Amino acid sequence: MLHIIRSSGYTSNALTLCLNMALPQDAILLIDDGCYNLHHPALLETLAKQQALSAYFVHQHANARAQSIAQSAGQSAFSAIELNDVLGLIFKHDNSVTWS
Repeated sequence: MLHIIRSSGYTSNALTLCLNMALPQDAILLIDDGCYNLHHPALLETLAKQQALSAYFVHQHANARAQSIAQSAGQSAFSAIELNDVLGLIFKHDNSVTWS
């Protein structure tokens, strides 16, 4: 399952709901305001505990919101992708759900 998160966990409960439903073989994609979750403690904690859970973010969306990751800060669990790669990621998974 691909979980697409479009809103910030600081202003919405979408991130919390997603993390409660995500399974280890799932993937999380941060797009739009979801890129603010790159530093969200709940997401970072979940990714540290469930290392099989994949996490991606759209590089262009993160840059537009002045969000970046520091590999040395333990956030290497995230993979930056381009907007063109989103469709391929969707087709890679059997199902997807958008949290907004």
